[in-house]
Amino acid sequence: MPALSEEELYLFDTTGFLVVRGAFSAAEVETYTAELGRLATVDPGFANTARYRDLPAASPVFDRLALDERLVGPVRDVVNQPLRLLEGYGLRRGKDSVLYLHGGNSELLDLGGGVVGRDLSITHTYHDGKLYCPYVKTLVYLSDIQSQEDGSFCYVQGSHKANFPLLRPRAERGVRASLIDTGFPTLTDVFVRSGDMLLLNEALMHGTRRKLTDGDRLLVAFGYGPTFLSDWRELDGETGDLRGAGYVDHDVEEDFVH
Repeated sequence: MPALSEEELYLFDTTGFLVVRGAFSAAEVETYTAELGRLATVDPGFANTARYRDLPAASPVFDRLALDERLVGPVRDVVNQPLRLLEGYGLRRGKDSVLYLHGGNSELLDLGGGVVGRDLSITHTYHDGKLYCPYVKTLVYLSDIQSQEDGSFCYVQGSHKANFPLLRPRAERGVRASLIDTGFPTLTDVFVRSGDMLLLNEALMHGTRRKLTDGDRLLVAFGYGPTFLSDWRELDGETGDLRGAGYVDHDVEEDFVH
């Protein structure tokens, strides 16, 4: 039975994300927050930000969460291929932290032999009533984020289906100011409560506002994709292990600073 309704699939398809309100209880949020508190962090190179790496390997609590049907069910409905868990991490952000916009269906990629305008790891399609997304994330929020000043998730509307690049042309014109700080006509914010879950198509250009308030902005994130993205062990139907013997934690995407 599908985890997402027809309306939820429509919203995910047309916006590039879906928020599931109250997916996790206050007690569960408290458990996950406490569990993060006992784990070590690394510096990801972003101001006032700490990263928890490889959560499924570091903690049985997060190992179970990565396979929780509340996460995997919606993912299954938008990947529609045998699944694999690609990454699991947490972010604790403080005041003055920011995550610049990245992603986007047509943003230019520098390769050794030139430049291309398609990142095939996020190139999604639709066929016979199903979505096929190769890279999606589930963000489980452990903090309330109710304003831009709290460091809200933001995205450029329609960028997961864009045909023209946005970031590179701005840089080539000498525009160095970040859209996070200066704005864009279709840059839009999403506000959440602790316990909400956001299902994200990684093709969407997204980031977060600069956090101006005190306190932590805390979340855990898990990335999923089809098994053919690597040579790790496949998921056998509904009962296998998504992680596989070769599970590794991927570094967070490099932010594109405009």
